[in-house]
Formats: sequence, C-alpha cells, structure tokens
Amino acid sequence: MAPGPDSAPELERQHAEIEAAFRRGWRPIGARKPRVLTEHAYAQARKILDHGGWAGLDQATFQAIRDGANPGDQLPPLQPHPYIDHVTDADVIITGNGPERQVAVLFSHEDFPGVRFGHRFLPDFDGHGSDLDLIELKETIETGALDRMMHDQPAADEIGVIWTTWDDPD
Repeated sequence: MAPGPDSAPELERQHAEIEAAFRRGWRPIGARKPRVLTEHAYAQARKILDHGGWAGLDQATFQAIRDGANPGDQLPPLQPHPYIDHVTDADVIITGNGPERQVAVLFSHEDFPGVRFGHRFLPDFDGHGSDLDLIELKETIETGALDRMMHDQPAADEIGVIWTTWDDPD
C-alpha cells in the first residue's frame, strides 16, 4: 500500500527506507555476479575443513571445495538473503490516522503458519533511526520474541493481524 498524498515527507521517507530493506534484503558485496575460487579462499576453506574453526567464507565456497573445486574454478554467485530469517511476504504500510500515522510491516513467519504479524515502527522524524529500528526488529525476531509473544496467544485484530507487543509501554 503506497503512502497517501497527505503523508508527511518524513513518514514517506521512513516508509521508503523500510520497504527497500524488506524488498532488497541483505545484499552481500558482489551479489549475483560471477565468482572464481581464489588461491587464498581455497587455502582458508581447506584449513577450516581439515582442522575446524571459522572463516568469513560463504557456505557455497565450502560446498564447492567439498565437491572438488580448485582455485580458478567458477563458484555460484552470492545471493541476497531475506532481511529477517524465516520472515516471508512482508508488506510495508502506513497505518493510523492524523498524528497517529506510522509505518508498519505486516509479515508471516515460517514458524507460525497461517498467522499474520504486524509491527509498528515509532515515528522517525529526525532523519535518523529507521536503520537502527530495522536492525532491532531483526534481532528481536531472530532471538525468539515471536515465540515468547505467542506463548500468551495474543488476539488478532479485526483483519486477522497479531501485532507485536515488545514495544508496548503497558
């Protein structure tokens, strides 16, 4: 749903930033571009595969080496990742009336089939904060906030949306 023509420019900006984050997801550098396995990446991956540990290499590189890839071989391109793991069909909207208008995201989560969630973002009129709000939402969901919230089985609103409760002052 697009913001109405009477929306404040700041609200429209916040809506656009949040919409863009959910649409583009996390885009690794070089996403969807051709890649070649380098000597350095091969050596790092071989060390980890042989002795354990951690390296900043993607799983596709490790899998290619397990499958017999050598330096100079083509690797599959990196793909964008969803903005929030296990969140699907996000729809960013502006909700409320007058001074109560705010940006919200409606979404589903793979752990709760058939449930539609909603999260309202606090108004962001200072030109800062929506990136932090998005990161906070991502971390909150990925650390189990929906699971904790659903233990109390909150009621859905009149259109079937269960709104997040962790930012409620009550």
